[in-house]
Amino acid sequence: MKKKIILLIAVTAIFASACGVFAHPAKNVTVSWDKAQETLQISAEHHVNDASKHYVLSMTIFDGNNQVLIKQYTKQDSTEKFSDKVVLKGMNSGTKIRVQLVDNIMGSTEQVYFIPK
Repeated sequence: MKKKIILLIAVTAIFASACGVFAHPAKNVTVSWDKAQETLQISAEHHVNDASKHYVLSMTIFDGNNQVLIKQYTKQDSTEKFSDKVVLKGMNSGTKIRVQLVDNIMGSTEQVYFIPK
């Protein structure tokens, strides 16, 4: 009986650690600014097997340390990457924007961007 419990604990530990290998946050976040449309374009690599089960859960935009916008998602449009664009009216050149992407399973990533002239 003791051996079965130890085996069960070992198998559970191995399975739990393996889940971390497959779940990963987005990476290589790129941000660009369309001055005419006052639109921020965000994209990131996020390779997944099923974009309805593993996706970027939320994107938060900060102006300095002030939260400007938060969007939540229920799926990813592609199994290769995450992308979205948001209108940010009244951003001045030189404004420090911080983009935070949170994975629905595990992890997050951030990218800092300065609004160009």
